[in-house]
Amino acid sequence: MRIPILTFGAIASVLTINSVLADTTVTSKQYVDTTRQATIPAAGVNAEANGGGVSVVTYTKAGAGVIGERGIFDPETGWENGEIASGHEGDLLDAGSILPGVMQMKETIREIQNNMDLPRTTVAYKTCTEWVAGMPHSDNNCLLWALDDKNVYGGCTTRQDCDGRCKMCVDGACVLDPNCQA
Repeated sequence: MRIPILTFGAIASVLTINSVLADTTVTSKQYVDTTRQATIPAAGVNAEANGGGVSVVTYTKAGAGVIGERGIFDPETGWENGEIASGHEGDLLDAGSILPGVMQMKETIREIQNNMDLPRTTVAYKTCTEWVAGMPHSDNNCLLWALDDKNVYGGCTTRQDCDGRCKMCVDGACVLDPNCQA
């Protein structure tokens, strides 16, 4: 019965000695803040409740703990005479401030497209749907073609390139033929 007690005592002694001889640097909040933890500098207003931030913290290639900062573009102050104001070239865009302009541009482009009289012709596009078994998938080995009509827009070269009975090709554009009787 004495041997297990002595063994237990020896193990406890070894553990106690090891813990005393181990590296016992005492850490405090001040030690961690000044030597171990990178401090992120304050800039602008950072809380959404205070109107949102004015910049974004970014990683850099300089190494751990070194951060960068990029401004958030403000359309009210970032424009000068129709150009980006000096110092705002690298700013990031905020979806809320840029989205109305993007949507307006999209509508303008759609309106222009709808009002353009581009020459249009219909061509047959072929897609192979079945090939000879065991052969490479190529046009030469196609057994069944699916043909679809597609409208193609672009410059015309002949009257046949223009869609419609009363259109003719003039200088690469389809125009209404004044002599055509519908």
